[in-house]
Amino acid sequence: MGDPGLRDHQPAPREPLDYLAFRELVHDAYTRYAQARIGQMPLTRIAVNTAFAAIRQAWPRTLSSASAPQTAWRLLRQTVTCYADATPGAASIVHCILDHATADAVLLHRRLGMPLRQAADLMGVDNSAVRALLVRADRALDCLAEEGPRTT
Repeated sequence: MGDPGLRDHQPAPREPLDYLAFRELVHDAYTRYAQARIGQMPLTRIAVNTAFAAIRQAWPRTLSSASAPQTAWRLLRQTVTCYADATPGAASIVHCILDHATADAVLLHRRLGMPLRQAADLMGVDNSAVRALLVRADRALDCLAEEGPRTT
C-alpha cells in the first residue's frame, strides 16, 4: 500500500515548453522596456515577474489569439503601466503624451535603440505598423512643439 503521505503529494505542474521558450526569448527585452518605464530595478523585476505570471495564466488563450506576441505584449504593458503609475517620478514622458502603442514604439526603437524588426516582433505587429506608429509620434510631437508652452 505504501506511505499515505506520498498519495497526497502532487508533483508541481510543469510549465509548457512553448511558454518557457517564449519567456526565454523575450525576457531581457521585456526587462529593458520595464526598466525604462519604471526606473527602479527591484520594482522592474517584480513587474516583469508579475507580467509573466499573467502571461502564463493566460497562455492557452494567448496561443489561440490572432497574435500571441501581441497578446503577451498587452499583458506586459498593462502590468508595467500599473507599476509605473504607482511609482513617483517613474512616468515615461512619451507615455504621458502619446497613446500606449505609439509610446511603446518610440521607447523601444528610439530610446532603447532596438531595430525596427525587434520592436515589431516584441509588440506582435509587423514592421509597417511600427513605422506608422513612429510617424504618428513625430506628427503628435511636432504639433505639441508648435503649440509651445501654455500660459494661464
